[in-house]
Order: sequence, then structure tokens, then C-alpha cells
Amino acid sequence: MAITSIGYDGTVDESDWAKLMGQAARSTYGVADRTHWRVTTHPTLARGVSIATGSGWGHGVYDTSDTTVSLAGATISSGTRWDMVVARRNWSGTGGSTTFAMITGTSTKALPVRNVNPGSLDDQPIALVQFTAGQSAATAIVDLRIWSGSGGGMYAQDLLARDYTNGAGTRLFVNGEDWVSTTDSSGNQAWVRASATDAVQLFSIGATIAGGQPPAGTKFLVQSGTQSATADGGGYARVTWPVAFPNGLLFVIGMSGDEYSTGGGGVTIASSGNQGAHGTAAWGDRFSWVYAVLSQDAATKNYGRIGGKLHRCNWIAIGW
Repeated sequence: MAITSIGYDGTVDESDWAKLMGQAARSTYGVADRTHWRVTTHPTLARGVSIATGSGWGHGVYDTSDTTVSLAGATISSGTRWDMVVARRNWSGTGGSTTFAMITGTSTKALPVRNVNPGSLDDQPIALVQFTAGQSAATAIVDLRIWSGSGGGMYAQDLLARDYTNGAGTRLFVNGEDWVSTTDSSGNQAWVRASATDAVQLFSIGATIAGGQPPAGTKFLVQSGTQSATADGGGYARVTWPVAFPNGLLFVIGMSGDEYSTGGGGVTIASSGNQGAHGTAAWGDRFSWVYAVLSQDAATKNYGRIGGKLHRCNWIAIGW
């Protein structure tokens, strides 16, 4: 095995500088190509994995491995365990070194504790590997690699990659969804989907429910989601759109997502024109939608609002 590195102690020539600034400067961690450092199950080694050749980087060090590397996980006596394959960078001594290593995890499918001390000792997550007692081969592999394009932005194949690349402002494209790392109302790190709405062309559009008549040729925005909420005393609840529609609301529909969380029986989600204590907004607008939670009387078969009930509402909204 031979891993050559650029960025530790020593001279950086023009070619090295081009690699460092052309690729390693795009993101904190990354691999150069979809096939590079790909982790697969080893065909014969017990609890073994193979790490493909290729190049990757982390914290200003660019590494190239020219030989497939094999690693084996520790024995497991019962249940399952998730171990993590990493590229370990060690800046100690003269020159520094990069090696591949396996960090023993737990039965929880999550990234185990790793070294995070750039300039001293740091681990770049490559893959999460599941081992199962009584089985020689890995039973699952989760790809944690990140690719960074020349035009900016990053791509990953699994949402777990967000757990180690979550600095404020980070943008990561995962399985068709565009995620942005931001902060919540308490100032804590949080991921939000940047692509919460999509523009679509609709036909035969009349006046909107709220927001006035949309101009001819308007492309509409679609949002959907689910929420668990407790109806107020009057049997009403509100959905607030993850992203407010810029102009108005055309259509919204909601339905019960499950049975009562506090007892048996289903609920019906219905639109509500009642203003009451629900604010001055109409029952539905560019910001939110008020709905009624209904329950059917067993004797009369009539529906009535039911207050104080924990329920789930699945919804779809179209606006512009």
C-alpha cells in the first residue's frame, strides 16, 4: 500500500498547488471521483471491507492511494454493530501521514466518536459498515463520501453525511434534495431543505383562495408535509407552511395521518372558515391554514369538532 500526500510538512510545487487549490480548497472533506475510496465487502476476509484506490482530501491535505486497502472489523458476539471506515490524518512528526482505519461503533446506526483535531489527528468519514453476529461478511454499507464540484456545492449519497459536514452555510445535495445548514430559533445548528417548493405549470386556473387572481402563465409552487398537533378547545389546529408562498394560496387539502395518539378512533381533517381565536387571517393564506378536527358520533353518524386531541395531519398545498 502506498498513500502519497500533499499538504503536510515539505515543499509544495506547482502541480501540488493545482491539486490543493483546484480540489481540496472546495470543501473541508471530499473525494475526487465517484469511484475513489469506495468501500465494498471483502470477498474472503472475515468482517472485511475493501477501500478502492483514488484520491481524497481533508483540512488542506490531499491524499492519493494507489492500492486497494483491506480492513477488518473487530469480532461481534451478538446482535449488530455499526463501524466506521475513515481516512486518518496524523500531522505529528516530520511529514505527517494518512492511513485508513476502522472505528468500532455501537448497535445504533450513527457515526461513532472520531478524532476531530485538524493539524494533530483527524478522521475523515468514508463509510458506515454493519456487522452481524454469526455472519462473516458485512451486512450493510452506508456511503459517507462527499464530492465537491468545480462550480461549488457538494453531493453525498446518504443523509448521514450531514453529521460530519454541518458548518453554518454548508449546502449539500443528497438523493435529489438540496439541504442547507443553518441555525434554529435557539441558535443551534439545523438542516433545512432549500428546495421546499417546486414550480409547476397548472391549467384552468380561476381566482385563488387567498392572494387575488394570479397572472396568466403563472407557475405554481407545491409544498407537502405532515405534522403532529393537538386541536384547541374548539377542535381547530393550524398548519404553517415551511416556506410562505410569495403571493397567495390556490388549493390545500389535508387528511388524517393516523389514529388518535391518545386513544382509539380516527379523525377527519376539514377546512374551516371559522375565524374565532385563530387570528385575523382567512382560514387559508400564503402563510398557513386552519382546519377542523372532526369525529363521528356513533349513534347519529354526524360529525362534530373534537377539541384537545393529539392527531396527525398530512397536507398538500399549492400556491404562487
